[in-house]
Amino acid sequence: HPEVTDYTQYLEDRVLLVDQTLEQLEQEDPEGAQMIVLKFFGGLTNKEVARILGITERSVERRWAYVRTRLFELIQAEI
Repeated sequence: HPEVTDYTQYLEDRVLLVDQTLEQLEQEDPEGAQMIVLKFFGGLTNKEVARILGITERSVERRWAYVRTRLFELIQAEI
């Protein structure tokens, strides 16, 4: 089925795009990239992320707003 193959390729391209932009973010903001991995892929709470990174939960909330936006900006720039 060509539709399935096209969709599979589309998904693979999207995963690769997220990986590449996450690597780019990691170079400019390593802690921010780690936060994305912990929250987005790891499903951790702000409290858990704060404990792992050694920062306050409020700092996680502020940084999360920034790094999430920055990741989406990088993705948009590549699309």
